[in-house]
Amino acid sequence: MTGQRLGAGLFTAVVVLAGSVPSAFAHGDDGSSGPRVVADGLDNPRQLNRDQHGNLVVAEAGRGGTDCGEMGCAGPTGAVSLIENPGFGTPTVSTVAEGFLSMAGPDGSFAVGANGADATDVAGQYIVAGYDPAGPPMQNGSMLVAGTEEDGESYLIPYADLQAAEEELNPDGAQIESNPYAVLYVDEDDEVSPDGYALVADAAANTVWKVEPDFSTATEDALPEYEITVFATWPTPALPDGTDDPAGPAEFVPTSLTADKYGNVYVGGLGSERPGEASVVQFSADGTELGRWDGFTAVTGVAVDGKHLYVSQLFGPTPPLPPGETPAEEAPPTPGKVPGQVVVLHRHQEDATRYAIDVPLPAGLATGRHGQVYASVNSVAPAEGIAEGPQNPYGAIGGGAVWELDFSDAYRLQAAEATEE
Repeated sequence: MTGQRLGAGLFTAVVVLAGSVPSAFAHGDDGSSGPRVVADGLDNPRQLNRDQHGNLVVAEAGRGGTDCGEMGCAGPTGAVSLIENPGFGTPTVSTVAEGFLSMAGPDGSFAVGANGADATDVAGQYIVAGYDPAGPPMQNGSMLVAGTEEDGESYLIPYADLQAAEEELNPDGAQIESNPYAVLYVDEDDEVSPDGYALVADAAANTVWKVEPDFSTATEDALPEYEITVFATWPTPALPDGTDDPAGPAEFVPTSLTADKYGNVYVGGLGSERPGEASVVQFSADGTELGRWDGFTAVTGVAVDGKHLYVSQLFGPTPPLPPGETPAEEAPPTPGKVPGQVVVLHRHQEDATRYAIDVPLPAGLATGRHGQVYASVNSVAPAEGIAEGPQNPYGAIGGGAVWELDFSDAYRLQAAEATEE
């Protein structure tokens, strides 16, 4: 792909792309327990990342729009929000990029769009896993670049065509489809320089893509070309007619990315939303698998600190199924209780005990500099939440938000909920 013509200032900004439960986290001096609301009023908040200053980058999948059809209601409502000083009592929350394509239900729930975002090492610049606003809705998975020029003008540029890579390579051997869900900017040194690249978790392609700019092709007025290669993929069983086998093994379905201070990459998978079939896999920076943790359900977020692995289970240990299709051995949803868990374990211990806290419909996770753990909550809801109704078995669901979690009331998971291969 050849870059578009850009002003010199914009070009300069864009080419850099390339065993025991943790201690309880006290909030302030009053010793109060429970989660702290860091930000609310968010539309379908998904991936969390930290920028170079420790601020939280939040991908908002949006709330759809007014152009409604069989797929839902589309509109340019996706955004990236920045939470500055998230560890303080009154963080500053601002929208730093907007106008991303979003598809959602008529009430703004269960949006698909700008599911992932991360900051580069250039202040005010972000990469986003989403869809090209100029293309057909939800049929053109892309990596986009967004930011603000020195003159205050904002920009939004479709950069890497993930759908084209899927059509050309189809790493998992199944359906040709791209649904980018998380992105991780990888900086290769401590300088502000054109040396970074991006990893993108593509849920529909069952692949993590590596997007590397080729700076030898860059000019003063154009973006560099790029190369998309496969960082990791999970082959999908298929029937002779080419369709997925619903009775076969669960698909991995990568949804989440994070990295530790050594450059190791952690990928969380949805596991076809089957109980106990989701996993988190650890890779070296060159894509060599180093280890894995199995036995999760519907993983939608991962984070690490020096000792621990944190995992979001969107629906908790048991995902909801349509009425009449819930197996007898699985507990149906509890009326009035919104599902979801964040699980924590010691990642350096073999067969580490797992603990969990209840968190409503969690997605992205991120750790802070002083032991904090943050989560996107009510991650399938618009800012005002979801009303109680026939399509919602849990009762009213709160609006999208980011919480700082408190593990003081964490409970130990039973062995059946923490089985590892």
